Amino acid sequence: MIKTLQITGNSAYGGAGYLILRWCRYLLSQGWGVDVLATDAYWVSVLKTVPGLRVIEDIYIPRDIAPVKDLQAFIKLLRLIRLEDYNVVHTYTATPGFLGRLAACLVGTPVILHHQAGWTVTGFSPVKERILYTPLEYLASLVSSRAICVSHAVKEEARQLHIAPLRKLAVICNGIEPEPFITATHDNSRETLRRKWGFSDDRVLIGSTGRLSPQKDNVSLVEAMVHLRTLIPGVPFSLMLAGEGPEREKLEKMVESFKLGRQVQLLGFVKDIPAFLATLDVFVSPSLWEGMSISILESMAAARPIVATSIKPNAELIEHERTGLLVDPQSPGQIAKAIARFIFEPEMAKKCAEAARQRVMDRYTIERMFQDTWDLHQALLFQQNHKAHNSRRNAEKRIERDVP
Repeated sequence: MIKTLQITGNSAYGGAGYLILRWCRYLLSQGWGVDVLATDAYWVSVLKTVPGLRVIEDIYIPRDIAPVKDLQAFIKLLRLIRLEDYNVVHTYTATPGFLGRLAACLVGTPVILHHQAGWTVTGFSPVKERILYTPLEYLASLVSSRAICVSHAVKEEARQLHIAPLRKLAVICNGIEPEPFITATHDNSRETLRRKWGFSDDRVLIGSTGRLSPQKDNVSLVEAMVHLRTLIPGVPFSLMLAGEGPEREKLEKMVESFKLGRQVQLLGFVKDIPAFLATLDVFVSPSLWEGMSISILESMAAARPIVATSIKPNAELIEHERTGLLVDPQSPGQIAKAIARFIFEPEMAKKCAEAARQRVMDRYTIERMFQDTWDLHQALLFQQNHKAHNSRRNAEKRIERDVP
């Protein structure tokens, strides 16, 4: 039986977690043995609902660099991978990805993969971080069988930043299951949530999903609401932010200082994302960097008018004025104008939303993503088996020559 270890570290459940969970179910259905290394309490509880899945909780890998804890985790990883003799080690996120790949390489794991949802170094990184992280990223990619880039933009960034050997990179774009998001737009989800929140049908609801972190730049989104008040006077609207993270307190203070009141609500963790998206009139993704945004893919499937920053991974999904509207990063005024345009041009908003849904159906389904990933696994395992076979044959020939 093929055995695989999926290393997620202390990452919380989110868009990537949804994909990992579905991928583990897929591997189990193929008869593989699947272990997942995870320590976030909620994420662990979700994983434990999957029959046949083994969860490893006793190796703590912090999300951010912590030298002492990282060294302790690395030693435990070496022991685990050596003991279990995995055929495939598949890592996710920066620190777990680096430690996991290095440990697997030292042990001699046949296939080592990493889910490359972006790079530690970006155009927004300080010089010190570039000097530190670029060689580490290069080393981690070098010891991998492949780093799976979740968009063509991620691979292009690697070329521009000289952060990874291109021969080690494979592009398999993210995918989602569109059906739950389509269904939610046709049932009573919109009316139910609006009643729960106490909003009338004429209130314009703007929303975003994701971690409340600097990467997502919800600061610009909240500031955009100040501009929006002057652009759509007399039109009631509210911004609904779904997600938790380190910037929550900062955002709450902004809402108070701008006197936005009910016009901005921080909802915390939202479990039913399809229903949440179905309730929105406009979805906004103000991210500064992404690999390929699951949030945008989900909003496309939900047929929402989308405003997104023009970073390359977003522009790979959103074609300006055809499947959404693109704005410059860190531009609250542009965000507000794009939202107002959707409000004042409902036909254009509808056409963009419908075209976005069709684009997901054509190119970004989870079935396509999993088939491509499965094919990559099979090809790499075949290569390793072929190398092992040739190595044995060569050894046998040397023995035969040496026998008198």
